[in-house]
Amino acid sequence: MLKILHTEASDGWGGQEIRIIQESLGMIRRGHRVAIAAPGKSMIFRKTAEAGINVFPASFNKKNPFSVPGMFSLINREDFDIINTHSSSDSWVTAIAARFSKNRPLIIRTRHVSVPISRSFLSRMLYEGLTDAVMTTGEEIREMMIRDNRFDASRVFTVPTGIDLVRFDPSRVKPAFQKKGFSIGMVGVLRSWKGHRYFIEAIPEVIKKIPEALFYIAGAGPQQRNIKSLISGLSLHERVTMLGHREDVPEIMASLDVVVHPSYAHEGIPQSILQALAMKKAVVASDAGAVREVIIDNKTGLLIQPKNSLQLAERLVYLHNNPQLIAGFGDEGRRLVGENHSIGKMLDRIESIYSGLIQKKQGRQ
Repeated sequence: MLKILHTEASDGWGGQEIRIIQESLGMIRRGHRVAIAAPGKSMIFRKTAEAGINVFPASFNKKNPFSVPGMFSLINREDFDIINTHSSSDSWVTAIAARFSKNRPLIIRTRHVSVPISRSFLSRMLYEGLTDAVMTTGEEIREMMIRDNRFDASRVFTVPTGIDLVRFDPSRVKPAFQKKGFSIGMVGVLRSWKGHRYFIEAIPEVIKKIPEALFYIAGAGPQQRNIKSLISGLSLHERVTMLGHREDVPEIMASLDVVVHPSYAHEGIPQSILQALAMKKAVVASDAGAVREVIIDNKTGLLIQPKNSLQLAERLVYLHNNPQLIAGFGDEGRRLVGENHSIGKMLDRIESIYSGLIQKKQGRQ
């Protein structure tokens, strides 16, 4: 049994925070003791408590040295074996505190996004000097870190997010609403780089060829007002339904014919894409980040150029006119997730990494 702590400085709620909680629950089921440290007013703090996971309120301000003593005290008191950090601020505060702690637990920095990392001395100190290993959510992110930052390849591991294949099982899930036409939707946090704008701009072109098409956007976030304004400006309010934040994601996926993911930056392997594949849905996605690791063009879905509304519209019309492709992509997508991206495979990989790092640490001692 391992004592594991996850730290997260983010106040928001999205795939990164969801993965932390799902990973924690999975490791708890396997007999490990897991806790999460996060700002007391953050969404992940509340969700962690609701999930029944031990949670500690924490302040992560990397520019304020007084943030370190709080983490130092927590680490010494709880005597963790492994600490997994997830954002910049909590990584700095936690790694420094851990290096001065009596037990000196292993520090793993998980990198969820494909944003380039600075080549500065401070970045190298964080990723190689203060941490024992780095975990990425996509192989593309790992390769970028090795190629562009010259990080030691033996210390960087890829562990894509795992999907619960029971929860996301199309044979068990009932649709959230009845389809009245060809249903196309996006599921995810409403952030600018998720590309909702390009989805909405594609809609008039799709309607020209598919008059019965209906469009759905599930999620909440900082771009909600801008998205509503764009929908109104294009007079699409009768065609586009904004569903808001939804917990019934499998049911939403079951209600759609095609899932769209036109994100153009910051992506690892998006959970919403893996969820759609698990639900046997055809996906049209931008070739960004590590998306191409799961959307294999013309096999598990269709790839488009980022920020290309016209190409997105063309691909959607193409799928509508070729329903056999939708079924084929769905079957291949479900198979891919089952073989490589189940939550069980994710937990197996993480346990293997943890075990290897602990053995290495014991060997040094």
